[in-house]
Order: sequence, then C-alpha cells, then structure tokens
Amino acid sequence: METPEKEIKKKVSFSDWLELLQQESWQLELLVSGFALFGIWESRYLLMRFSAYIGSHMPDEVGGMLFLLAGFYGLLKAAWSIFFINLLIHVVLRGLWIGAIGLRYVSGEIDYKTLGYNEIFEDYLERRVGRFDHYIEKLEKVCSVIFAYTFLLFFIFLSGVMVLVHLILLGELTGYLSDFGWDNLGIILIIIYLILGFVVLIDFLTIGSIKKVRSDAFAKVYGFIYRFYSYTTLSFLYRPLLFNFFDYKYTRRLFWFSVPYVILVLFFIPGFYLENNAFYPSRDSIGKNYYAASPEIIKSNYYDDLRYQHYHSPDDIKRITIKEVSLAESEITHSNGKLFFPFHKEDFNLLRYKYNLTPLNEYGFQHVFFDYVVEDTVLQFINKTEGAELLKLRRAERAARKAGELPKPKLSKSENGAAEGFSVGFKSGKYGDRERIPTNKYEASRDSVRKYWAAYRDDYVNGKILAIKNALLDANQIYIDDRPYQDQLTCKLFTHPNLGEKGIQCYFPTDSLPDGEHILRWERKTYNPHKLDSIHIIKRSLPFWIRSQR
Repeated sequence: METPEKEIKKKVSFSDWLELLQQESWQLELLVSGFALFGIWESRYLLMRFSAYIGSHMPDEVGGMLFLLAGFYGLLKAAWSIFFINLLIHVVLRGLWIGAIGLRYVSGEIDYKTLGYNEIFEDYLERRVGRFDHYIEKLEKVCSVIFAYTFLLFFIFLSGVMVLVHLILLGELTGYLSDFGWDNLGIILIIIYLILGFVVLIDFLTIGSIKKVRSDAFAKVYGFIYRFYSYTTLSFLYRPLLFNFFDYKYTRRLFWFSVPYVILVLFFIPGFYLENNAFYPSRDSIGKNYYAASPEIIKSNYYDDLRYQHYHSPDDIKRITIKEVSLAESEITHSNGKLFFPFHKEDFNLLRYKYNLTPLNEYGFQHVFFDYVVEDTVLQFINKTEGAELLKLRRAERAARKAGELPKPKLSKSENGAAEGFSVGFKSGKYGDRERIPTNKYEASRDSVRKYWAAYRDDYVNGKILAIKNALLDANQIYIDDRPYQDQLTCKLFTHPNLGEKGIQCYFPTDSLPDGEHILRWERKTYNPHKLDSIHIIKRSLPFWIRSQR
C-alpha cells in the first residue's frame, strides 16, 4: 500500500507530465488535423453515394427507417461540414502560429520605437497590437480551443443520432404493441420520451439552468432523468470536456455560438450561388413540372449517356438517382432505343389497390434473418396441398413397411467396409446435378407430386411477375411524336447500373423513324387511395435524335 507521501509525489509527477504534454500538444493536433482533413475530404464521395442510395432504395412508405436514415444523413452531413471547416481553420491558424514562433526566434519582440511613427500612432499600436508574445499566446489559445471544440461538436451530433435511434425503436415497439391492441401505450412512451428529452435539451442549451433549481426533491427526480439521457445518448463520454467549456468564460461564449454557427454552415452559406444567365429556364424559375415536361430543354439527368458525360465517371460525387425516366442515348444510331423507368413510391398503391396485385416481398426495412416474403393466398394453398399429399404418401409408405410389403432401407458399404449411406441410386439431372432414383412406387409418387406442384408454382409466380410488369406498362404510357408506341415496346424487369435502381427497361424500334429530332413523351399514372380523384398523370418530354449509319 502506497503512503500518502508517495501518492502526493505521483500526483505532482502526473501534473508535471500533463503540463509538458500540454506544451507539446500542438504537434499531435497538427498530425490529427492533417489525417482527419484528408479522410474527411476523401469521404465526400461516400457521403454523396449514401444520399443517392437513400433516394434510390428508400421510398417514403418505409416510415420510421427512412426518417432515421434521412436524419442520420443530415447529422452526418452537418458533422462533415463542421469538421472540414473547423479543422481547416485550425490547420491554417496553427501554421500561422508556427510561423509567428519562427519569426519570434529571428527578430524577437516588436520594437515600435524603431519604426519612427508619430507618437499618436505609436501609442495606438502599443495598445491595440500589443506585444508579439501576447499575439503568439492568443493564437495558441484559439488553436487549442478550436481543436477541442470540433470534437465536442462531433460527439454532440452523435448524441443526436442516438436520439433518432431511440425514436425509431419506440416506433417499432408501438407497431409491435398495436398487434395486441396496446398502440396507445407506445404513443404515450414516445410522447414522454420527447417531453423529458426536450427538458434535458433546454438544460443543455442553457448550460444547466435546471440544475440550479434549489429543491432537493426536484433535483433527485431530475437527476434520474438526467442520468437516463446521459447514458442513452452517450453524452457521458464527452461530459468532462463539456463542463470544461462551461466553467471558462472564453469557451462558454463559443458554446453559445454553436447553434447559430451550425445553422450558418448548413443552410446560409451553401445557399449562395451566382446566376449569369437570367433568361435560361431552370427548375426554380419555371417550376419543376414545367421544366421536366418541356420538349425544348435537354435535361442531362434524363439520359444515360449525357449523365455519364456530365458527371465524368460512375464514381463521381455528383452522380444522382434516376427518379422518373431515362433514355439510354440522346442520339440513336442503331435500330433500337432503350428507355428505363424505375419503380416509384406511388407504384405500391397503384399495383396493390388499383390492379389488386399482392406484393412479392414485405414492404419496408427488412433483415436477412427474418422472413420477408409476403404470404400469398394462392402460394399458401399450393404449399399446403403439396404438403398434405406428400404427408399422405409418407404415411402410406410407412404403413407398407410395417406390413412387410416393402423392405426396410439398408446402409450401403464402400470397398473398405465403411458405411456410406442408404442404398439409394442417383442419376445426372438436366443441368448436370444429381437426381435421386426412386426405389419404390411411393417415392416415385412423391417425386411426381413435387414436380407437379413445382411446375404449378412456377407458372403462378411467372404469371404474377408478368401481371406486375403489364400493370406497370399500363401505368406508364410511351408516345413518340404524339404517336402511341406502347404496342411496339419490348420490356423486361431490370436493375439499372447507375445506382442499382429497380424498374423496367423497354426497347423500342427506330427503323420507321426518319433522321432528325423526335420527341418521346412519357406519361405515368399515380394512384392515391385516400383521394376521390385518385388517378393523377405526370408527363415528361424527352427530345432525341436519329442518326442513321450510312
């Protein structure tokens, strides 16, 4: 056991080590800032691809999970912007600080007397500019505070993400409880969580104003709430850093500046742009629908070839999701053109309620460990009937064996006498796989039952897929130069290589089209079961050119 004298010496030694580390911390700051800046700048591609993936694969109907991912992306984007700006400022100021130290080593302090200025200006500069050492000290303070402030904001954003996670989990719990008729309980839990969380947020933004209430009973109750949110939002990880900001006047002002600073970086600064073509139509000036429906505007995001030319490469940061329709080429030089239109969030209502088609999979966020296939009544009937017939044959076979009408299966042996398995033969199947050879009439009957219902199931599933495709084609009408082209389309379900958008790709003949400009008009029906006028038509016009190879 250590004596009190040894403990005191250890604490003094540790304090001396911290003082030395504090003086040399600028080297670690520069090293971390440099690596972090490089990683943050390179991660912008992943950030934009994540945003495009959400837009392509997460329609609105998934509910809470889309809210979580959209909120997570918003916080991630905020953290990226704050990190990049703060660390860039830190590197620049720390470089200025190093330069000031180097200049201090060469020229020493500022000697205003040698400049020969008027006494008025000399007094002013001595008061306002001050000593050079004081300037270096202020730079050091600012650099250290900015570095710590950056990582403090990062952990605050992490707490925001945890709040989103809790809301999604409570939403899922509400859906689970609703199956038992307890949906009100889940809603009450969400409301309680939001109200208490808002109270803790007010306490956080006002630097602990609620903790100053002089009531022991209130302090005990709020202490329980405070500890709960402290652990669930992971704020206990950065609380020492936070309170160190609070107890110092200089850094406390910086904390108050956090909210307007985040708003400034995320919303105000990115809103600036330069408009140098006031007469050129844009989505904002004439409206999204007029812009997309105009046949006089070539919109690069509606053409595969122009999209890749405009965004340089498949991995470019500006790559965007195909949201409506896309022509493969703006200039067609062969006998067929290609048109792709993805599934839309409105298509679920259209297929489910207007065409009375049941989906193939569960809608929304899924996990590979759980069954996400929709229970189709026809498939249920097929599987149930097949299982009943197979069970009947197995029982008949078992009864025949007990009655001695069939011999019991025996283990076959290899040449060295080791048991290999039951004496069952195999033959090569249609695709080179091995097929089992029946050894009695019951096994032959079971094979026949399986093949019959497998063929029945395949026909039904293929028919259902065809019905889905035909319904989508009926909802998406194609015209070329105002002439219906629906009967000349050859369409298949397709996953587009752009960002993995799932939809339909159609081929249309161009032999009968003369060289020159043509207008492809695409009309899509959307269905809203909650409105009386449920069918709404969206129109888009895409100009393209036929160039014959002669």
